[in-house]
Amino acid sequence: MSLLAGVILAAMLFFTSPADVGPLGIFVFFLMTYVVVVGITTKITQLFVRFVYKKKEMTWKEYADAGVLAFWPVMVLVFISMGTTNMVLSLIGATITVALILFVIKKV
Repeated sequence: MSLLAGVILAAMLFFTSPADVGPLGIFVFFLMTYVVVVGITTKITQLFVRFVYKKKEMTWKEYADAGVLAFWPVMVLVFISMGTTNMVLSLIGATITVALILFVIKKV
């Protein structure tokens, strides 16, 4: 799924512009970015769980953590697209948002 999303994302980047695709195309861009990063973070989380915790199976909380961590690059893009002029503030804002969501997931 992540590989297919990467192909769609690459096609969007090379063959379209934001003015051409409109709001729905921009939404699809953010969605495909998220799907690609979910695949990457899930694989990294699986390796982490396998080597650090010595477990072969991931629990639903670990999958949820991977999904939330994958949201970080999308949040950075959202902060940049909202017109944040300072890149450090964009990174800090995205990090705080993801940290708060991870905190809530850990408490559930």
